Amino acid sequence: MSYSRRVVEIVEILLGKVEYTAVSEIAEALGISKRTVFREMDEVEALVTGLGMTLEKKTRLGVKLEATDRQILKFKALQSETEQEHFSQDERHKILIIELLKSREPRKFYYFSTLLGVSEATISYDMDKIEPWFGSRGIELVRKPGYGVYLEGVESQFRKAMVDFLYQNYEHQDLVAMLDSSETQTDLVETVIDKAILIKISQLLKGYEQYLENRLTDGSFMGLMIHLAIAIQRIQRGESIFMGAEILESLRQDSQFEIARNIGNRVEETFDVKFPEDELGYITMHLKGSKLKTGAIVDQNDLIITNFEITRLASNMIHEFKKLSGYDFSEDEKLLIGLVSHLRPAITRMKLNLDIRNPLLDKIKEMYPEIYRMSENVSGLIQKQFEISVPDEEIGYLAMHFGASIERYRKLQHQDKKIRTGIVCSSGIGTSSLLYSRVSKHFASLELIGQFSKEDIMLGKVDTYGLELLISTIQIDQSNYPCIKVNPLLLEEDVDKIQQAINILKRQVTPYKESSVEIETEKIEHIHEMTEAILAVEKTFELFEEISVKNVDALIKKAADSIGRESKFRKMLYRQLVERERLGSTVIHGEGVILIHAKTAAVETLQFSVWRLKRAVLSQKGESVTLAVTMYTPVEASRIQLEMMSQISKALIEEPLFLKALRSGTRAEVETMLKRRLHGWLNRQMQGGKPHDV
Repeated sequence: MSYSRRVVEIVEILLGKVEYTAVSEIAEALGISKRTVFREMDEVEALVTGLGMTLEKKTRLGVKLEATDRQILKFKALQSETEQEHFSQDERHKILIIELLKSREPRKFYYFSTLLGVSEATISYDMDKIEPWFGSRGIELVRKPGYGVYLEGVESQFRKAMVDFLYQNYEHQDLVAMLDSSETQTDLVETVIDKAILIKISQLLKGYEQYLENRLTDGSFMGLMIHLAIAIQRIQRGESIFMGAEILESLRQDSQFEIARNIGNRVEETFDVKFPEDELGYITMHLKGSKLKTGAIVDQNDLIITNFEITRLASNMIHEFKKLSGYDFSEDEKLLIGLVSHLRPAITRMKLNLDIRNPLLDKIKEMYPEIYRMSENVSGLIQKQFEISVPDEEIGYLAMHFGASIERYRKLQHQDKKIRTGIVCSSGIGTSSLLYSRVSKHFASLELIGQFSKEDIMLGKVDTYGLELLISTIQIDQSNYPCIKVNPLLLEEDVDKIQQAINILKRQVTPYKESSVEIETEKIEHIHEMTEAILAVEKTFELFEEISVKNVDALIKKAADSIGRESKFRKMLYRQLVERERLGSTVIHGEGVILIHAKTAAVETLQFSVWRLKRAVLSQKGESVTLAVTMYTPVEASRIQLEMMSQISKALIEEPLFLKALRSGTRAEVETMLKRRLHGWLNRQMQGGKPHDV
């Protein structure tokens, strides 16, 4: 049997101890998180049990390993067989899912054990974990001793599973990046979709630009490319999909079937495959269920319902919601336009029994139960008119439309002319957070849109936010907006400079109007990205206690080593943190807290941790530091991810209870305060705020 090096190292540590060993001690010795150690304990137990050793666990004490000399010799013989590469449990599950979806023949546990560098017992355990994932998609995971493991299901279910896997693990921009990049992807994207096929499909569909790209939203257009790429891969492997004769005959009468036929002919020419009519039927269904861009020209023959029907339905739904809620939406044109745009493809999808995904459903039900309940009642109008069942996912989307309208209604009650302002620092998450809190308290006439980096300004990435003023902690030489450079602590002279700018701009500024293009779709996508960002931080959060270091440099070294990646990445992060510290220490004055942060290629996801020092150390300016907060973001982090991280640094200034929890609270208390801050931020966005409102 083969085990990962990390599992073997944990066993080595335990064998070197006589008494119980705390999990935190193991984590510190290996430079990994306690959570990672806990994830490995199943494999550790499988290894030592197989060798006849005894693993004892006691709450608050840790773990202890009992072994005879003979058992220790057996263990040492296994060490040379340790695999160099390590996969986390989550990574193993993803690889197993893809391997099973791709394989046409049964595979034995030995194959997966060798591939992933773990024991066959661990593979069996992993199969138990992923079996429900397949089961929920109508696919059976079959395990036959001596024969192997394989999947049973129909072709449409296999394809749906592959698409589900992509949407669960990758964002729209990841797939776009694969098309734009000449480099080979290092993750699982290309194990699901052949990049060469996807690029050819993208080029092929450009011939239908007027009909497709100018009509479908970006998400729907990418969805069509994914659909075709997977279909071609499966056809090339000899897999065929079948559609009921009655449904296929109905689709043949649809105007979009001819578009699908044209696309199918081009596919046959490009890939030298036979594209049967059943495949054309599924393309037609995809086209009919796609969301159209706002303002797209629609052929009446395309529609499963007429413009009159859909507009009347939307109006009736608004009237019904008014009776239930008391809100008068008669002046809200956005709601009517948004519902008409949303309902047309949604009803089509429901009539064709296509999947409707809503990653925010549980959060909507939890945070807005009344709006969801009223939307559920209103959805009865859809069910009655079209004799279709409205799923919970669709009710969730309706709740978002009505919820956004409620928030717009509330804002109209107390409108005030404010200047749209951006806060700027070098990274967008550091000193700008300190400045943000001070500016928000001093100037009620400023509408703070968000925090931005110097790079965002120089590359024009902020041009879509309607900014009218920048307040920056660094010099901005070239900018399309008035820019005021201030001290992060916002000195008295800085306050005077900002007030003078406000007086001038108040006489010039005109109210900002949002772009009408896909407002509701963008809002949904933004909230989804916010949710993913919050989950990433909650998952990676670590609390380190009783840390002994001689100085800030040693603290930075420990913080860099904690990311759990290869040495080259740890060294890279250390150099970047040291360089950032040279530019000026980010110690929160009078609090003894240092903010260690970086936008770096050394991490692959958002990371947040808290370090409590055993003894105080001095910063470069002689300030005493007893607590460190680390925040790392990937180089390609989105604006929403950076804004979410800035919520943490703002909380250090604005919420004494949050800072108190970081200093002395239990891990559970810190997690509670963290969730309260981040979930509150998400809540404000779901109530109608723009992506960077705080």
